[in-house]
Amino acid sequence: MRSDPRARVIWYPLLTIAHIIGTVLGAGGATFGEVLYLRAIRDGAIDATERGFLRLTLPVMRAGLILLVLSGFGYLLAFRLAGDTMRLYSPVFWAKMTIALVLVLNSFLLHIRRIPVGIGSALSFTSWYAALILGSWRGMQASYGSILLLYAVAVAVVGVVLRLLDRAARPPPSRR
Repeated sequence: MRSDPRARVIWYPLLTIAHIIGTVLGAGGATFGEVLYLRAIRDGAIDATERGFLRLTLPVMRAGLILLVLSGFGYLLAFRLAGDTMRLYSPVFWAKMTIALVLVLNSFLLHIRRIPVGIGSALSFTSWYAALILGSWRGMQASYGSILLLYAVAVAVVGVVLRLLDRAARPPPSRR
């Protein structure tokens, strides 16, 4: 019989709070990053002040990612200590783990400049919202493959939308 880890692990509420705050910081940072970027390029250039505002979103998203990963490991430990190993076989759980891994790898690749910013932005934005949705949607019944297929489609759609917004936000090229 499965036991509820909340009843057996006293620090479970702290994990939940940290996990929610991490997701909110990540999704909020990704959202504000995109909004600030689109606002900054309206005149065709990003000045020092705009660059400073954009740079503020990075530590917010990193803090969110750190909280998400650490609290995620805490959940794994809580489930194990409570003997609730069945949760570890959930396709939704593994989809969340995969998306968290994508967030970590994307963050690293963007940091070392090994991925184009447009692709990194689409991955980041979509991944944070996918984590938010998967974490909030209780009782979701979907296979791992169908979740990741939908996620891949969402990344592509978000990438196209962000590119279209980028083009729309920029001033038209001057004709000489």
